[in-house]
Amino acid sequence: MALVEQVRDVFSGLETAEAMEEHRATVLRFMENSSAVCAAEADRMAGILLFSKEPGELCFLAVDPACRRQHVAQKLVSFMLTQMEEGKDFQV
Repeated sequence: MALVEQVRDVFSGLETAEAMEEHRATVLRFMENSSAVCAAEADRMAGILLFSKEPGELCFLAVDPACRRQHVAQKLVSFMLTQMEEGKDFQV
């Protein structure tokens, strides 16, 4: 959640402690459903992506500002696409 704390100002709806706690619960739920992907660099989280196979949706994507322009998001999305039904559209 440290990464989300870093970038929360660019996501509407994450302004309060209560909203952050709800987001934490959401992340855990996505992890339980194998619908959370993270990218790690050394000892830090470089990026996180949450997705839903049904209805085919990219739900959340964040990259550590220090790791931007290093193709972190591209790699996360590419992995997500391997988990989706081939040929099926998805929404962001």
